[in-house]
Amino acid sequence: MAKTYFFTSLILVSVFFLSCKKDQKIEPENPVIVVDKQPSAVFNFKAIVNNLPLIPNTKWYANANGDSFTVTKFNYYISNIKLKLSDGSIFSEVESYHIIKNVEGVNSFTIANLPEGTYNQIEFLIGVDSLRNVSGAQTGDLSPDSLMFWDWSSGYIFFKFEGHKKTSTMPIEDSYAMHIGGFSGPDNFIKKCTFNLSSTLIASKNKQSKVFYNVNIDEIFINPLLIDFDTYSVVGGGKKAQDISDNYKDMFSIDHIEN
Repeated sequence: MAKTYFFTSLILVSVFFLSCKKDQKIEPENPVIVVDKQPSAVFNFKAIVNNLPLIPNTKWYANANGDSFTVTKFNYYISNIKLKLSDGSIFSEVESYHIIKNVEGVNSFTIANLPEGTYNQIEFLIGVDSLRNVSGAQTGDLSPDSLMFWDWSSGYIFFKFEGHKKTSTMPIEDSYAMHIGGFSGPDNFIKKCTFNLSSTLIASKNKQSKVFYNVNIDEIFINPLLIDFDTYSVVGGGKKAQDISDNYKDMFSIDHIEN
């Protein structure tokens, strides 16, 4: 009788546990949601002299006039970037103001949320457009903290090039400073650069393209004018600033694009 009771109890316990397992809810695992990221593009700017990367502060170079110089500061604004798609439509970056400081290693920025497609042209300005110049000091790359803002004229410095120089007439080492800014009338030094891409930029979801520019410092001193440090050691505006800006508008060239 005891054995019968034992086996009966065992069966009842087993049935109880089985029924409990059947009643348990099996929660589904949280599904992995994949969110497609819009395409983006990184713009990189590498300063070069004599076809080699710039060595700032200490290395001496010779310009086309035969003057010797070092580079302790090389800053400029890239703004109003537009990219042209193969179908002819234009993408314009919103709030498109970027400062490059090659000596300090600030030499790239990213453009986010590019429409998908193939791009065959890039356009940008060297400088800051007139609207932002008359809006006072602002934030981000347009902040006065960038040290690219003239308090005395309430305007932006588009291009800042500094270092030390020696010339045949002044062989003793001295400093130079070329600061270019101005957006109206004869003092409009905003320059537009347009690049037709032999290798297209392809924007697709979840991918980041890269555009690599060389920035040739040699171009500051040649084409269309020969620039010497005896005449142009201190530049802030006027005819000298126009001459320098006419020269440096050609200093950018695309090295390559990675898609």
